[in-house]
Amino acid sequence: MVNLVVISHGAFCEGLLDSLEMIAGDTFGVKAVPLIPGESPESYRKKLAAVLSGFEDKESGSIIFSDIAGGTPFQSAAYLSKDFKIGLISGMNMPMLLSLALGRTDEDTIETLIEKATTGDCVGIQSRLFGREERKKRAKLSINKS
Repeated sequence: MVNLVVISHGAFCEGLLDSLEMIAGDTFGVKAVPLIPGESPESYRKKLAAVLSGFEDKESGSIIFSDIAGGTPFQSAAYLSKDFKIGLISGMNMPMLLSLALGRTDEDTIETLIEKATTGDCVGIQSRLFGREERKKRAKLSINKS
């Protein structure tokens, strides 16, 4: 099964993993590797490589979700692609992580999971503009119509 790793500047990836467990009841084997303030890129790469090396299934590879493209965590993962089979996605969010953690199967490949992660449903971005009078129409907390 393809391994999942979340990486970020600071504790964002650990918070995302905590939220995954709160929502879904488990972390589903997802690992978090935060870049600690003051940590060198070399030290971070070693830490990330140790996590990737620790997975039982190295053959299927790993998808790494990064907070932003171009930062040290993202660049470190890209650098490690010379030694590990990696799919790298930037702009991670909770809907994306939930969909892949809950929905991946033994048959999924890095390619199929990347395709799933980058569909509109997994990206999870919605926008709504509420007018001033809108709150009079909604007596409860839900924004659903019913």
